[in-house]
Amino acid sequence: MKGLTTTEIFHFVWEAIKLSPLSEVIPTMYADHYPNQGGSGKPLPKEFIVVNSLSNAVGDMQVATLNVNIYVHDQTPTINRQEQRYPDRARLMELTLIAYDSLRGYPTDGRWFFDVSNETLISEDAIPYTLSNIKITFRKY
Repeated sequence: MKGLTTTEIFHFVWEAIKLSPLSEVIPTMYADHYPNQGGSGKPLPKEFIVVNSLSNAVGDMQVATLNVNIYVHDQTPTINRQEQRYPDRARLMELTLIAYDSLRGYPTDGRWFFDVSNETLISEDAIPYTLSNIKITFRKY
């Protein structure tokens, strides 16, 4: 069996997102990491996606894991004259459900498929965002 490279698998996921309803609601995507705010001078968008690859094991069955991270700007109300920060959980849930529908079982052919295997909410300390970290498992038989 000829395995696919990490770059080829990444391309499949990237294109699946670009052609999905997820891209319609969050058009900004970055590969591997979000840009350094200080370097570009441009503020980050309110919502964006970062796609990166974690592993790629080739054997009788190839299994690769990728992350699709959906960043949503935290809500920052002022309570007792102090700004508070907490995740916009309703928006994160809405976008995560769209991502699940967009990425689950992506058919590249009869022997390859993607599976949404895990999801975790993570708060970023350095920036005022919370992300929905969705693990996508690619399998090729």
